[in-house]
Amino acid sequence: MILDNDKGLLLMRNDQLGERSWRSDECYKLIFSPFGKGYYQTNHGDISIDKDEFLILNPNEVHKQIRSIKEKFLVEIQPSMLQDASEQMGIVTSPEFSLISYKHPQIQQWVTFVRNFLSLNEAAGSVVNQFFLDNSLTQLSIMMMQYGAGSHQVEFPVIKSKDNINDVINAFKESYREDWTLDEMAKVARLNKYQFAHLFREELGLSPYSWLQLYRLLRTQHSLLHSNDPIISIAFNNGFKSVSSYNQLFKKIYRKTPTEFRRIHGFDK
Repeated sequence: MILDNDKGLLLMRNDQLGERSWRSDECYKLIFSPFGKGYYQTNHGDISIDKDEFLILNPNEVHKQIRSIKEKFLVEIQPSMLQDASEQMGIVTSPEFSLISYKHPQIQQWVTFVRNFLSLNEAAGSVVNQFFLDNSLTQLSIMMMQYGAGSHQVEFPVIKSKDNINDVINAFKESYREDWTLDEMAKVARLNKYQFAHLFREELGLSPYSWLQLYRLLRTQHSLLHSNDPIISIAFNNGFKSVSSYNQLFKKIYRKTPTEFRRIHGFDK
């Protein structure tokens, strides 16, 4: 099934799930994996999307589908929709999303509702489906700005998880500059370290350390865009142990260095 209009496109497909051609689109693209791990290739490396995880591709990001499991669920949204949502939410930064897949319950609930509605109303008239598409794209634009990790965020998007995982997340936020061992994380969660690592990954789609590093990176963005502070100071002030590790992670997430990110977004003073 494909629904499209001038605002974007929604695709649910159970065929053509193998390797596709390289492409680059002038829109934001949210890819969700309802059933199993999907694989995509970019000019900078491969990206996998586990079950119930999502990935947002920025406009003109060159990519290729390698494989999807059972179903491909994809939404394309025109940049004007994200810009309107940004303005309504008082966000002045043009959104550039981090190229990392993870879970968020609100995105998962939205996808589940949309998939069920379209499956039940596949034979409905075009007016009904177009009205549904219009409203769905507006909803998703807002949710992408709220729950998509990117240049507009000052910390990792808010998530409500199980109580013991929330306790760890809150502890991370309070002490994200500090060193954390897996044993210390597990102690906060009141689990052994193996149970904790598995549950954290199952709930958020990221390992505890990956989540913490991404949180630290997002915390650096305000200083990058709104100050003249040296990159090394920004890195150390936000918990990174070396500017090299900060630069490497930043380039993995955004495909550019912090210096390039600062220059491209035009906020350096």
